[in-house]
This record gives sequence, C-alpha cells and structure tokens, in this order.
Amino acid sequence: MSNNFRLRITNHRKIFFNYTRDISCFSCGHDLHDSYTVSGNRGKTRCVPCAVKYHIIDEIPEEIKEFV
Repeated sequence: MSNNFRLRITNHRKIFFNYTRDISCFSCGHDLHDSYTVSGNRGKTRCVPCAVKYHIIDEIPEEIKEFV
C-alpha cells in the first residue's frame, strides 16, 4: 500500500500523508512528519486519533487503519 491516500471530507478538511512539512498536532502536540494528518480551518492540523477523539472525523478510514 502506498502513502498516496487522500480523502477530502469538506472544502477545509482533508486526510493526507504528510511527508514534507514539520508540523505538530494542534491538540496533543505530536510530531506529524511522515504520518497521516487531518487538516482543518485556520491551520489547525491534527493527528488522526485526535481527529476521531474530537469528532472531526467519524472513524479512521479503512485504507489507513494499518498505518495509524
């Protein structure tokens, strides 16, 4: 499985694999380099577990469950 999975949830929310930017999770502060991230409004980028925890996404997509 490649890391090219992208999912657009709304115009402002996307799930993607971050392999270039040095960013951290807005909620827990976890480093998001080389991991799946959920982007949001106003630069609030979160890790996938925090996005599920704060109900930004309903559940982790099947395509990336083994990577999270």
